[in-house]
Amino acid sequence: MGLFGTPKTPAGGNDAAGFEFGERKEMTGPLPVVDDLMETAQWLENARNKVVQGGASCCLVVCAPNPIEGAAMELTVGEIANRFAHSLRSYDAIFRHGREKLIVALPHVKPSDAPAVLQRLNAIIARLPFKMPNQSVDISVSVSLGGVMMDSSPVQELINRADKAMEAGRISGNYTCMWTSDLH
Repeated sequence: MGLFGTPKTPAGGNDAAGFEFGERKEMTGPLPVVDDLMETAQWLENARNKVVQGGASCCLVVCAPNPIEGAAMELTVGEIANRFAHSLRSYDAIFRHGREKLIVALPHVKPSDAPAVLQRLNAIIARLPFKMPNQSVDISVSVSLGGVMMDSSPVQELINRADKAMEAGRISGNYTCMWTSDLH
């Protein structure tokens, strides 16, 4: 069982198109962090289609470090991605979103569980200080996380919603927030 639960589908099951969504995989190392925009867009669109077909859920999370004076944001985002890559389930997905953000796709997360999942993602980052190159002291990093449950909306709209939720969490000081329709 992974950090965020057990998948609903048995290991090794694929859909007709060959897109693996939420199936446990044998892995010899950390999850890959995808930085190719086309690969990201294709995976997210396939996941959205799988959710729309029914029987699947997926929480999409946008994550960004809160500004740290003197720290290079790209290095910080890289360390956050590395921590997620070593902590998440084999069927989750991590994508670079520009230079200062990540998108994390979490299949099989129920809407009722999503706020707790955001808190666990936050804990992965907050539990240990970061060792940054050329820094004499370790730094503590906090992140803002915004989540949205995938639906039939276009992928970019889903990302925008998660981004709005992330900003709402940053403004509130809670640093985590799930998107709801009242967050215009």
